[in-house]
Amino acid sequence: MTNKTIIDENGKVNNLPLTAEEQAEFDARQTDWETSGRKNLKLESVRLIRNKKLQETDWLVTSEKITDAEKTWRENLRKIPQDYMDEASYDLLLARDPDTKELTHSIWSKP
Repeated sequence: MTNKTIIDENGKVNNLPLTAEEQAEFDARQTDWETSGRKNLKLESVRLIRNKKLQETDWLVTSEKITDAEKTWRENLRKIPQDYMDEASYDLLLARDPDTKELTHSIWSKP
């Protein structure tokens, strides 16, 4: 059982067990985090990386110095949310080399 911390009017700290109703709500929130919260956090990380890569190469588009390979790469970056839709895919996209800490998935490598 999970405890809650209550501070009474005298400033005394009390650790009390959750009621059955509170425990059920706590468990439901934990389950929700484990099933969707973690996935959403990973998706947000992927989106931040993707947006950064796109912003870093926006100048290529405006300068008209972009190659066909770079156009395809940018298109693939924009399609990440529709092409990679589950937590396992996000794990692959967020994988890093243990030594260099660089992202290892090929989609992040600019041609």
